[in-house]
Amino acid sequence: MQVSWNQNSFPLQPTDRRTMSSRGNRHTLTIRHVQQEDFGNYSCVADNSLGRSKKYMEVSGRPGPADFLSPPWSRSTDSFNLTWKVESYPPLQEVRLLYRKLMMNETFQQPGRWHDVILTPAPRPPSEPLTHVMAFTLRGLQHSSVYEAIVQAKNRYGWNEVSDIFQFYTQRISSDIHSEEMQVASSTSRSGATSLHRTAPKSSAWSVVLLTTLLPILPWLVAPFGALLHGGTLFDRSKLII
Repeated sequence: MQVSWNQNSFPLQPTDRRTMSSRGNRHTLTIRHVQQEDFGNYSCVADNSLGRSKKYMEVSGRPGPADFLSPPWSRSTDSFNLTWKVESYPPLQEVRLLYRKLMMNETFQQPGRWHDVILTPAPRPPSEPLTHVMAFTLRGLQHSSVYEAIVQAKNRYGWNEVSDIFQFYTQRISSDIHSEEMQVASSTSRSGATSLHRTAPKSSAWSVVLLTTLLPILPWLVAPFGALLHGGTLFDRSKLII
């Protein structure tokens, strides 16, 4: 099998900063001390007796996409602390944060308009040459609400791809919780009343069954009382029946 490397469709040759190595079926291109001239589209081409295969990748100096680190639930009713990280070898020059509120109810969900915040990154500490961690607190939010946020970062080579949407939630106020508890209690009360109403017919059904059961033995029950009405005794009437 023969393997070759290309940059922007031009064949690559080894240099003091660029080496190609092979170990079994593993083929590696290594670029040391990356410079702007090394950016571009790279391809690896493999040929054997059965055909050809090619794979591509891009090497860029732009920042990587932002990853949010914040938990989604806020401890505040009207603010939220957003924290994210961006990987970039050159220092970041500008960061753009956009957020919006989702207007939701039981039947639909409609996003509001985006609010744009431009941030200037602080100098990166020497101990973290690649990762930039940033935070920003959004204030003036509405309680018991759902929001979305995205982040985009820029260095001297350009803007990165927009991050995935991060969804977060503000805390409910005590009146909302009390209102929900009242609704649950009211619903439970109505449910109990309905149950009582539905179980009422069962007593009528039992009455019918009981009456049907007693009908054959009613003469035996009534006969002793008939004897009493005619001046007899319960014992004597029983003898007459026997």
